[in-house]
Amino acid sequence: MHLIALIEILAQIYFVAHAVQNNKPRYWVFILLIPWIGFTAYIIMELIPAQQPNSKTHNPGIQACEIDRLEARNVAYLSQGRLFHKSNSLPPAEIQSRFGQKIVDQTIRAQQKHEWKTKGSGSYFGGSALWGVDQLDTEAVKVSIRSAAPASGADRLYFILESETTGGLFLYDCKSCEEKRLFHKENFRARDLDFNSEQNQLVCSQVYANGTSNIILISDDGVDIKEITEGDSIDEAPKWIPGNDRRILFQSSGIARNKDGYVVGRGPTSIQALDLDESRLTNVLEDSRYDYLQPQISADGYMYYIRRPHEISSYSHQAAIMDFFLLPFRLLRAFFHYLNFFSLVYSKKPLTTASGPDIKGDDLKSIMIRGRIIDAEKALRRGTKVLGVPSLVPASWELVRRSQDNSEEVVAQNVAAFDIDAEGLIAYSNGRGIFALNPQKGHQLILKDNLVEDVVIS
Repeated sequence: MHLIALIEILAQIYFVAHAVQNNKPRYWVFILLIPWIGFTAYIIMELIPAQQPNSKTHNPGIQACEIDRLEARNVAYLSQGRLFHKSNSLPPAEIQSRFGQKIVDQTIRAQQKHEWKTKGSGSYFGGSALWGVDQLDTEAVKVSIRSAAPASGADRLYFILESETTGGLFLYDCKSCEEKRLFHKENFRARDLDFNSEQNQLVCSQVYANGTSNIILISDDGVDIKEITEGDSIDEAPKWIPGNDRRILFQSSGIARNKDGYVVGRGPTSIQALDLDESRLTNVLEDSRYDYLQPQISADGYMYYIRRPHEISSYSHQAAIMDFFLLPFRLLRAFFHYLNFFSLVYSKKPLTTASGPDIKGDDLKSIMIRGRIIDAEKALRRGTKVLGVPSLVPASWELVRRSQDNSEEVVAQNVAAFDIDAEGLIAYSNGRGIFALNPQKGHQLILKDNLVEDVVIS
């Protein structure tokens, strides 16, 4: 009987640690405390289904879908720091930056040059094995494309590339695969690129180390750069307003800091309009209950934006209680990984092989979408689907069309990003797919991928 009780306790500890490590719903922690019944139910409802083939498992390939009468559209999108372009009826193709590859190659050569300093036969703590790296890993060199916008001419894109130390603006021809570097400099971080072909100017949001973001203007040759907003705020997603005037629509939210100057929160996101010729800033739309994201005006004068409920960051009593009960299991988990570390160092073998599916790229358990941390596993498990594609964002993220008389209409739900072309066709993403919203055809699936962070249609 004592042996059976010991097995039962060890099984409970193992399955609770497994549930916590794999971000399972928290109620499993309490269910697993029920002798035998708890972990039996856990095995049946969680472990066995996880071993079955699942369409949600990451597939590094892209699935292009047939759609009617959208062959003339060019669509680009961002996925985990990579830029893809879909031209006509062809499947999406990744845009490879030669400058980005050059950064990777230079980093690898520098590592190889100094590799002898950490090598040593028989030395466990002097070599790379101490850090769990047996050879140089090009995936560890972070070079990402953070934003893209259509340029003048067919199949041409501006994009912003950044590494850990530098960033720059590039022009890419999708037909000839030619890349032109307009500029690059240290610590340049920018997002939300948009191009005005009439003014020959680009606008984007530059991100600073202190947590603020300001709108900047860039000439189409990358020579002139000018900051046009300032303050302790996060100004993002600028879009040119159609017309001859130099006017910009963008989203803005204030920053809350503690007495030491650290960012502790941000206020509701409002929509602002900036007239560059008259240097006049207008508050277009603001509500303490909502965040208004990615505002832009279509050629017919309607304003579109994503509306989602504003969330105030707080540490609830429920979270405090859960942290208290989970503390022993987290300590056991930390102790296990401590032993697993030394097992890797000395025997080069882990203590467990239950590592789950191999997912390349960033960890998709928790991702950042539009300034909000999303539990991807929970979203895919519980979220709704759009034309059969699971949504990473909830239905409360709505795409709204607002007329000049201030009447509003919700045209789509589960919207993480969107864009509008000159003919009024809307392309939007729910985080896993890209859809076309045509007034005559309704919703149509363009393509789907493991993660779609932003979408550009031209």
